[in-house]
Amino acid sequence: MFDVRTRLTDPALPSRIRALGFRDLDVANVLAAAATVAARKDDLDAIAFMAEQLVSWIGNFQLIDGRVWSGPQAHSEAVGTGVLPMLALLLTAPEVAAFHASRGIPPEVSTATLADLGQQVWVHQLTYHEFGLHTQGWLLSAWCGVLYWLGRLQFELCLENRIANGGETREWVISTHIPRTGPLTPGLVDESFAEATNFFARYFPDYPTRDFFCASWMLDPQIAELFPHSNLAAFQRRWTLYGDSQPGNADVLFFVFNRREPTNPESLPRDTALQRALAERMAAGLNWSTVKGRIRQESVSSPRSGQRDSIPPASVS
Repeated sequence: MFDVRTRLTDPALPSRIRALGFRDLDVANVLAAAATVAARKDDLDAIAFMAEQLVSWIGNFQLIDGRVWSGPQAHSEAVGTGVLPMLALLLTAPEVAAFHASRGIPPEVSTATLADLGQQVWVHQLTYHEFGLHTQGWLLSAWCGVLYWLGRLQFELCLENRIANGGETREWVISTHIPRTGPLTPGLVDESFAEATNFFARYFPDYPTRDFFCASWMLDPQIAELFPHSNLAAFQRRWTLYGDSQPGNADVLFFVFNRREPTNPESLPRDTALQRALAERMAAGLNWSTVKGRIRQESVSSPRSGQRDSIPPASVS
């Protein structure tokens, strides 16, 4: 059984919390939650169960589509929404770091990647105005060992469908994610793509890839039409878009406005030009889409004059 109480009461816990990207106020909240949970057997058992699940998933990439939190109730009235999963993630970070080290991954990359835990607690505060965590499912990729924070962007080894020779196969791609950490300038994006190409080839040669992949509201062509000279438009032009789009309003609400559905578009903040444009279109009954794109790894050094077309993934060049 995972010794939760011992780890929660470890004198080194405050420094470990800070290393995981928690802001000062959240550090205090985590320590208070740890002290509360350490005296509650049911909560300790729930964390232990989740921690054992997390450890069993580290490095097991074949479970990439099947990792789901299960077991005892993950909510505790004593400490708040998502705090028990948060503590399970916190306490198992050393095991994830050990996996990184076993692959030869530099400590600074390991530290930056695991710091997404603190980032997601901050995102929860922005969204719900309370201490907690509601994106623990997203963090499973980092804790499994398939996702890494490399410069401005995050990259994840991901299985994606490819259509070729009249059939459909699954292949490994490098899925691209855009965390909320400042401007998406072309220079920083170039550096991240170049770093990711070298990183996965060096540390995961047993999972060969040839394409970057992205599925995002940022690839909705409406963005480039509204802001043709923006960093977002430059990012979008890198990609060859393909396939059917999916509803993207929920992603726009979350990533741009820190809201979850249902939300009245008239109530959305309009503090930036991007927020004003997106909110006004949603208030007018127009929708946003999540769109897929691919980039061949050898072409990441310069933006592309992207287009939306019906080219299947196998034909992307």
